[in-house]
Amino acid sequence: MQNLFFDTRKLDESCRASYGLSEELMMENAATALESAVLSHVQFEGVKNRVLIFCGAGNNGADGYALARRLRLKCNVVVFQCAAPKSELCILQAARAEKCGTVFFELEDFTLEFVESAGVIVDCIFGTGFHGELDEKIQILLSDANDVSAYRIACDVPSGIDSDGNVSVGSFRANLTVTMGALKLSLFHDLTKDFVGEIVCADLGVARRLYENSSNFPLNVASLLEKSDMILPNRTKFCVNKGTFGHAAISFGEKKGAAIISAQAAFRFGAGLVSLVDFSKTADFGAVPNEIMTTFQIPENTTAVALGMGTGRNSDDVFSAWFDFLKKNPEIPCILDADAFFSPLIFDFLKTRSRKVVLTPHPKEFQNLLKICELGEYSVSVCVKRRPELIEKFCRQFPKSTLLVKGANPMIGQFDGRKFNLYVNPLGRPCLAKGGSGDVLSGLIVALLAQKYKCLDAAASASLAHALLSQQIECDFSMTPFDLIQKISTLR
Repeated sequence: MQNLFFDTRKLDESCRASYGLSEELMMENAATALESAVLSHVQFEGVKNRVLIFCGAGNNGADGYALARRLRLKCNVVVFQCAAPKSELCILQAARAEKCGTVFFELEDFTLEFVESAGVIVDCIFGTGFHGELDEKIQILLSDANDVSAYRIACDVPSGIDSDGNVSVGSFRANLTVTMGALKLSLFHDLTKDFVGEIVCADLGVARRLYENSSNFPLNVASLLEKSDMILPNRTKFCVNKGTFGHAAISFGEKKGAAIISAQAAFRFGAGLVSLVDFSKTADFGAVPNEIMTTFQIPENTTAVALGMGTGRNSDDVFSAWFDFLKKNPEIPCILDADAFFSPLIFDFLKTRSRKVVLTPHPKEFQNLLKICELGEYSVSVCVKRRPELIEKFCRQFPKSTLLVKGANPMIGQFDGRKFNLYVNPLGRPCLAKGGSGDVLSGLIVALLAQKYKCLDAAASASLAHALLSQQIECDFSMTPFDLIQKISTLR
């Protein structure tokens, strides 16, 4: 698990104060990291041997000028001054680069030939301080850079992305982002995923852990999940039986396929018993696999519940029965998904009991959940843009609930009564953007809940497993939910 920060400028200040580092020395280390990235990808022979560096007026531009100086006799380096140097260090570094013979051009001199002949393009225009929209000339410059085959490197944050993860028109699309000192939350928003490329963190003169701990109070705002954070339900004891590993009860409703997918995922992910429950007593269980049990009432030995996958949006009688059961059995954990977020009964349930509840909406469902719970009316796009803020708003309203909002980088939030914690999972692939993928995730979560995982651990581990399974899919458009389920046994 790695720390994520909203803005690292305060960390820069505390690092200088704590370790006696100068801003200039830290900048030199930033340029060294960029230099290493450039030299790993530049062509030293052939037509595309030019390194093109776009420099802004502030300290991000200063990093670019320092990089140009370091590369001066190693590569064919050209600097585009996208604005006249303004900050003290930018003026200093530009002067140093010029004294070394670096070739400078102004923005007005730009032609398409410059980017077409470049092997590597480095974006050092803006950094974490960007806000608003890109100037039209910068948009044209970056759009042309995005359209060529050159390897594109962003310094700290791709230009056009602000600290909230908003993406301006014409933003730089990096193949690699070399972010300075520590990871920024803005790099892991859904909207920025297609712009940041691979992300590496550069040390600025001290080890990253020292840098992050230089402040007297914690500044991290979220945590980045890694494969090592996944807790698999490995069986280490031998004197066990199927009851040892829990009984997952899954609602069976209008769209039976969703519940069947969840049930099969739960069974494959270690739940000892899995039952599909139909309160209507009219279900056709003919398509249910033999290993999944079917019933018209909730089993007495139920240890976890999954509700909402294909239940139906006009099934308040079904939701009422399930919610009554969960209110009477507050120690039985549950996962709510899909159609559950369109039932007005969910608000009363959460007001009565938010503990031991995992909710897994996608953005449209999250929009409706916020509205039903009287937390505001937002467009789907706002729910995506302001996801960390809105997750915190929900979690503080319903303490100890665990909210996993799906997306390109799923985010998991929980307020434990003292502190709000936010976790981001960056490991999923676009093959998951297909009907049924969410039902697999619900099955993975309920399986872990049935096996007595804490809700946050179940949500995080299941989300990581879901993402890692997607990495095993060879063809990113032909995947089915059952491809994911079949690969569960390969998780290590």
